[in-house]
Amino acid sequence: MQILLTRALSQSGPLQILLSKNGYLPVLFPSLTIKALNNFPRKNHYDALIFISANAVEYGLEVLKTLDYKPSKIFAVGAITAKKLEQQGIKVDAFPAQNPSSEALLAMDELQALNGKSVLIFRGEGGIETLKQGLEQNNSIEYIAVYRREISPISPLHQQSLQQFLQNDAGIITATSVENLTALIALVEKIDAQSLSKIKDYRLVVLSQRIKNFANSIGFNRLFVASKTSDDGLLEAIQSIS
Repeated sequence: MQILLTRALSQSGPLQILLSKNGYLPVLFPSLTIKALNNFPRKNHYDALIFISANAVEYGLEVLKTLDYKPSKIFAVGAITAKKLEQQGIKVDAFPAQNPSSEALLAMDELQALNGKSVLIFRGEGGIETLKQGLEQNNSIEYIAVYRREISPISPLHQQSLQQFLQNDAGIITATSVENLTALIALVEKIDAQSLSKIKDYRLVVLSQRIKNFANSIGFNRLFVASKTSDDGLLEAIQSIS
């Protein structure tokens, strides 16, 4: 069975290998490219650091090296982001284990306890303002954009992968962010606008309720949310419906 992988090409490898080992045929359709940004914060110490994605960790490491972060509280938006930090030897004080989202993180007691603190939020350019809005009344909030997501330029790989995937109605699409899914739709429309409605008929496995709600709003109906926000979670969801 074909599984359409829509992550950035640089981040598809582990899931591609995992699916192949379990008898699936991964089809690469990178919807986004990710570029590092050369931004730095105004200070060298903050009471709390928040990372809102695994990309924020990966592209924020150079910034982290400039900070005195050892005394800081460290928060992550979900398990994948927390794991990425821990792989770098950084202890994570809290993260929502079940529902990876800014809303779930904000609702945690550890975040609600922040009062009169300086908080630095690592994110991508143009991210949502949920955390700032929830924390700024009692704290000093600063964002740092450490990466930019852009829709991938159309390549022969996109054209070949789309043609291959559409040859069989039994395939499954994966999407790991709203931006990821938005870019997928934009690329399909540019490559073959007539295929847009067909793409939305495929089963779609996503990592969160937020992505599911967005997917439903743009016309996807066969939607499944992985029970774990990880590649293993995606695999388990795919296995449960295939």
